[in-house]
Amino acid sequence: MEKLKIYVNLSLCTMNFTNKSLIFPPLLFIFSVSCSSPRINVFALNHSPGFSKKLFATNLTKIEKNAINNPDISNLQFEASKELTIFSYGFTMNEAERIKNEDYDKGRTIYSKAHRDFVRSVNYINSSLVSDYPNFLLWLNDPDNHQIEFEKGSAEKLYWAAGAYAGAIQSSNGNPEWIIQLPKIGTLLDSGIKLDSTWNFGSFYTAMISYSVIRHDAKEDKFNIAKSYFKKAVEASAGQDLSPYISYAENISVSEQNKNEFSNMLYKALNIDIYSNPELTLGNYINRKRANWLLDNIEEYFY
Repeated sequence: MEKLKIYVNLSLCTMNFTNKSLIFPPLLFIFSVSCSSPRINVFALNHSPGFSKKLFATNLTKIEKNAINNPDISNLQFEASKELTIFSYGFTMNEAERIKNEDYDKGRTIYSKAHRDFVRSVNYINSSLVSDYPNFLLWLNDPDNHQIEFEKGSAEKLYWAAGAYAGAIQSSNGNPEWIIQLPKIGTLLDSGIKLDSTWNFGSFYTAMISYSVIRHDAKEDKFNIAKSYFKKAVEASAGQDLSPYISYAENISVSEQNKNEFSNMLYKALNIDIYSNPELTLGNYINRKRANWLLDNIEEYFY
């Protein structure tokens, strides 16, 4: 099982679909896919992206059917949420982001589809965690007054729950019903860090780079806090993961309107050998494409 780390852009969470002057920083989430060889998967994505999407969609349909037919089996609910989140971020949201500036109506339609899928993903992961911890939703809605002793192995589920909620928020076109749920992402990430801080090469740290900047209760030194998470993420991945650098560029450099730093971070990411860690190869390949796209569209982020 290879860990696939894909960049997730949350730039539309708190704004109208057409507002390009505000940037809502992104999060990064870890996606896992089965593979026999990282190089084979990179080749497939590079040369047959349409076939890869169709294959993934077919498998996802089977996984969701199993989850629907077995609503009380926690692992099946979790698997459906994870795979649906992977597909929505890796294919649907990626397509919407690239189309929205050229075709407003088509981009909005794709975002709407992604939102429906993310809402299903949220429902699946909630069902899974409620099966494991009956008071999960009470805790998630009011963590100050409800406590849960999570097992260390639940860190992965908490991470994917944060990913599902983040996707639903991002694709909601600024719907207040979803925007007000932003603190839940922080609750899930903070709890995951307490359980297993370096899980999956520092995935929680990478996600916290952006969340530290956009959280509703952000501190005055939020950029310094985000930079500290960046250092922890780089250390946890031994400098072999592109995603912390991309997150730094989009969250910190863009927010501070530091164009030179933005470029430098992305070039540092591009200089990483994507094959140095086989468990990060596929994600690094996809994030390399993201970094190149950001450099090609750099003027969209600075004014």
